[in-house]
Amino acid sequence: LPPFHEASLDGMYVLSRRLCHLKASVLILALPAMPLLGLTAWEARAQPEPAKVGEEVPSFEIEALRDSGRTVTPSDFEGRYVLLNLWATWCAPCIEKIPDLQEARQRYSEENLAILNVSFDRSRSKATTFLDKREMPGSHAYASGGLGGEFGGKFARVPGESASMRGIPNLTLVGPEGKVAAIIGVGDSADLLEVLSKHLSRRQSG
Repeated sequence: LPPFHEASLDGMYVLSRRLCHLKASVLILALPAMPLLGLTAWEARAQPEPAKVGEEVPSFEIEALRDSGRTVTPSDFEGRYVLLNLWATWCAPCIEKIPDLQEARQRYSEENLAILNVSFDRSRSKATTFLDKREMPGSHAYASGGLGGEFGGKFARVPGESASMRGIPNLTLVGPEGKVAAIIGVGDSADLLEVLSKHLSRRQSG
């Protein structure tokens, strides 16, 4: 089982308590939040709008994993599908998805499908050390705010739960026009390769 204490909880929130529980082989993290010094109660309660299928992908600007001075935004992937893969080295179900990501890279060219892997590890070095030993296709970014940060609020929400519930693994497929095509969230039994085939096969053949 993944060591729960590895979850990065930096960013906008100070946690009054932490509740982690394993459910259906995925990690779900409850984030009861309190405002940081200098933030109003309203600001502490404000939550970013989460990604929703059929709507424009929420804007984001996230640091590259190996180069904190470089940022990644949705505009970097205009005109092609992009798969946002939220993962961490301590998340066993995330690691189990690597073979599917490798198979997806074999089936679809980078011109048709970009893959952005976003690490939620406590430190960059944990992710880079892992990636030096095991191939994970695509480009890599780092969610410095952890699951409690802005990126986590947009792409790691647990379906049917409150805004404070975040979980990984989580995969969001964004279409060439910038709209969310599919979300494979926590507890979702959908097969990644089948989802990709549904959306990309026609484009690939064309």
